[in-house]
Amino acid sequence: MLYYLGLGAEMGAFTVAFKVPSLLRTLVADTALSAAFIPVFTELLTEERRREAWAVASTVVIAATAVLGVLSVLGIVYAPWVISLAAPGYKNPETIGLAVDLTRIMFPTVLIFGLAGIAMGILNSHDHFTLPALAPIAWNLIIIGAVTFFARDYGFYALALGVLVGTAVQLAIQIPSVGVRMRGVGLPRPASLRNPAVKRLGLLLGPVVLTLGIVNFNALISTMFASFVSEPAPAVIDKAFRLFQLPQGMFAIAIGTVLFPTLSRLASEGNLDRFRRTLSVGLRQIFFVTLPFSVFFIVLGRPTVRLVFEHGRVTPEDTAQVAWALAFFSIGMAFVSANTLLNRAFYGIQKAWLPLLVGISNLALNTLLCYLLYQPLGVGGITLSVAAVSVWNFLGLTYLLSREVGGIDGRRVAYSLGRSLLAALPLALAAGATWWGLDRILGRSITAQLVSVGGGYVGGTLAYLGVARVLGMEEVNQVISTIRRRREGPEASGSVPTEEDEVV
Repeated sequence: MLYYLGLGAEMGAFTVAFKVPSLLRTLVADTALSAAFIPVFTELLTEERRREAWAVASTVVIAATAVLGVLSVLGIVYAPWVISLAAPGYKNPETIGLAVDLTRIMFPTVLIFGLAGIAMGILNSHDHFTLPALAPIAWNLIIIGAVTFFARDYGFYALALGVLVGTAVQLAIQIPSVGVRMRGVGLPRPASLRNPAVKRLGLLLGPVVLTLGIVNFNALISTMFASFVSEPAPAVIDKAFRLFQLPQGMFAIAIGTVLFPTLSRLASEGNLDRFRRTLSVGLRQIFFVTLPFSVFFIVLGRPTVRLVFEHGRVTPEDTAQVAWALAFFSIGMAFVSANTLLNRAFYGIQKAWLPLLVGISNLALNTLLCYLLYQPLGVGGITLSVAAVSVWNFLGLTYLLSREVGGIDGRRVAYSLGRSLLAALPLALAAGATWWGLDRILGRSITAQLVSVGGGYVGGTLAYLGVARVLGMEEVNQVISTIRRRREGPEASGSVPTEEDEVV
């Protein structure tokens, strides 16, 4: 996108246009529906009430199609109002007009993503994660193809159409596998709205929607303040977020997605002891894996952004802005990742109202910090606000969840986090020194940047793992033992997998 289209005002317009339907579909479509749907659907499957589970799924599909279809139409009709709300700092008529056009093209994705979220929930409840994980890859490939082959002639309109087509393909990929799991049930008739499972799903969906609404309204507030910084500022923050999101998508979201059905099942069985241990292992693994990336993106932020983005129409000034935003984003990375798992734990115990209490305070804090920081720090002030709110959110969720389930082994989690922070200090020194030395020797060609930046990451990782091993951190030992068993088998390794190893 950046190579062919740059990081100027038009990219800012696309980012705002993409942000609004994206936030809405997260609010009432894919994320909300799957978060409320999975615990209820999983519980019915666990109780061998398969036909009723599919009847509930049919009701959800019909209701989602009706509601999200109406929202999509309203978004298309009232697109100018949507843009004026999302980017009040935009004054250029051409930028506003482009944003309105792109919004209208992409708003149908609200409906399509909602149906894809239900399909993902069904597959995850059957412990099938492959196709839901592959579907976003197809989505990205289609967008990349649209930009590569059509952006020269059609500009940002090709990009918006690529998003729409990619979203449709993302849904289509999952449908055959859903059909396979319906065998023996036939075409399920919708369950009555009076069905207890449907009522319970509705009770769960309300707080989930409100909680996600607060989270996404926070993102909208950030976009609104960014539009006052500059027209490209929303895009600058978004590109920093793409890098920030990468380790989350690879590790934290993966851990949360895999553990969510397990946590839901343990909660429905009343096995809170195993629930607490599973959650504790998940949190410690998330901190252990994501904390190094926080340090990497602070120490190696500019060379990383330069390597990934500074090609084609992207300038060194653009790189500096993205790296500035990324550095402040990264302060809260580990806590953002942990919050993903904590929220799913609340959904698992079907106490989705509680995160809403923390979310209300998050909204007020984020608004205040954005207002205070966006002028002195620019895009960095907005991303620093996000980081601070993430830490506050983690503390609130931890307190409330501990009260509900009798603790989450907080001391062990804090002890693990402390040792990870200690191991991150030599990581920072090793990463910075390795990159600096290689950069001075090799120069700035693409190949040289790959070697120097890659060398910095490798050097920092080795230092981190070495210190973690010296400190006797069980997280690294679990990973090593898991890899050894995968290669040799349990009998060859002479060890029996523990419950925590199975979680890992």
